Amino acid sequence: MKEWKMKKKNNIFSFGIISLAGFIAIYGSVLGQNVSENEEITVVAPYQPEVSDAFKINVSPRIPEEKLVKPEFSYEMLTKSLHTQAQLDPIVPARIEGESVSKLYKNYIKAGIGNYSTPYIEFFANKLRSRKNAFGVHLKHISSSGKIKDYAYPGNSHSELDFYGKKFFNKHTFSADVFLKRDGYHFYGYRPDDFPELDLDKSDIKQHYTLIGLSTSLESNYTNKRSINQKIDLGYYFLFDKLESTEHNIDFSLGIDRKMEFFSFSDMEKLGINAGVDYYINGDGLLPTHNSGIIKIHPYYSLKFDQYHFYAGVNTSIQSDSVSSVHVYPELQIEVKVVEDYLITYAGIKGYMEKNSLRSLSDENPFIISYLPKKFTNHKSIQYGGLKGRVTKYLDYNVSFMNFTTSDMPLFVNDTVSILGEGLNNQFTVVYDRVKHTRLLAEFGFHYKDKFNAKLSGQYHNYFLDNEDKAWHKPGLEIKLSADYTMQEKIMLRVELFNRSSMYARLFEEDVNGNTIVKAEKIKGMTDLNLGVEYRYSNALSGFVNFNNILGQRYYEWYQYPSYRFNLLMGVTYSF
Repeated sequence: MKEWKMKKKNNIFSFGIISLAGFIAIYGSVLGQNVSENEEITVVAPYQPEVSDAFKINVSPRIPEEKLVKPEFSYEMLTKSLHTQAQLDPIVPARIEGESVSKLYKNYIKAGIGNYSTPYIEFFANKLRSRKNAFGVHLKHISSSGKIKDYAYPGNSHSELDFYGKKFFNKHTFSADVFLKRDGYHFYGYRPDDFPELDLDKSDIKQHYTLIGLSTSLESNYTNKRSINQKIDLGYYFLFDKLESTEHNIDFSLGIDRKMEFFSFSDMEKLGINAGVDYYINGDGLLPTHNSGIIKIHPYYSLKFDQYHFYAGVNTSIQSDSVSSVHVYPELQIEVKVVEDYLITYAGIKGYMEKNSLRSLSDENPFIISYLPKKFTNHKSIQYGGLKGRVTKYLDYNVSFMNFTTSDMPLFVNDTVSILGEGLNNQFTVVYDRVKHTRLLAEFGFHYKDKFNAKLSGQYHNYFLDNEDKAWHKPGLEIKLSADYTMQEKIMLRVELFNRSSMYARLFEEDVNGNTIVKAEKIKGMTDLNLGVEYRYSNALSGFVNFNNILGQRYYEWYQYPSYRFNLLMGVTYSF
């Protein structure tokens, strides 16, 4: 192929040379002649155009492949340590306002004196903060020996001594309390001028109650939610009065509970049981020793989820007296947080039994006779409901109602047979009746920082009795207002207002036919206004003055027992 191409190229080249030479020769001859005439030449020859064949070069361009050679590196570690010196700045602990531990004093004494020959002293001694134990002593005495116009000597005194302590273990806390208390009174509820034939001095109308006791408690403090919590309480007291009435009491209770997980939606579930024995031994010098008591068994279940709280239980009381009986009280309660913290509604039903003892009756009315009957009060059914919450962060409220159906409710009435003198009627006994009782309660609390606190509460009572004409010595309306205000952490003001509507005492009189009939003697209502002022000279020293019964009213807590009028108590406090 290449050879042919070369030959073809040579032929063309030779032909070109020859043609060029002939052309030059002809042109030269023409130029060499001197032609004076035009000459026409016509050349006739056949024309055959030809196109040479085209051939495709079948050679593809290629990039020569180069083999990449991976370089090899060699290196070594320099084992050289770098010495640096770190300088740490001390971290100052963050300080939160109110977190600092306030200084504690071991001892505190409060002493004063007032009109009606009223000395007052109160003393506390406590061990300072400790992770192992706590111990303290409390001593108190206050008495009055004033006079009330037209009435017998009304002097009274109140003294108590108390030793208490706690021991902290890893999983339990043991506490104990040993106490001695003595309260002295006089049966001054009569007018001596109305009984000139009686020659009674102070010692003849004197009464006192002496209480000696011990209470202990062992309580678990587990942090594991699955642990079984326990609380064991054991108490004993011995009470006696001047007239040889005595009372022994042994009170034992056991509580066990555990948090459960029956339902996946619950926030808290608790299953528990409370059981106990409340046993009394009474003697009054006239009748043989009498034993009685109550055995209590109370299983319960509590459930909380979302805004709901349910409580269900069965309170069983076994009454042990001259005859034994069993009383079962169902307990149900539901609480709904309609608006968190602002509106909570609740309702429920419950019941319980209690023993009327010498201690409980004398605490309520110290002017009782020593050998009064001490029955069991059976609160068969109590239905209740209400609303509670807060209006703002400063104002709290609680409004509720209760309906009681009670058997053997105690009512204090004047004893017509007095060992001190016929017709005095200056001592009280107890009558029992079946009562339906409705109570309406309204409470409002106002709090502003640590400067001002106030609480207003009111109760309205309505009684329906089977046998008695009135709920003796039970007022229909009670109102209480208390408030305290602190100025510049130096001056503290305290105001208390008590208001009580009228009530009735049971008396007897003869009708026109000579028959003895019951007379309801009205006891007027009262208002008692008290004011207290305390000035803090320092954290350790302060002075106080209390103004009691500022309105100077002579009101009656019990029939024929008037109160003191305006009285004042002033003194100092000191911590060391």
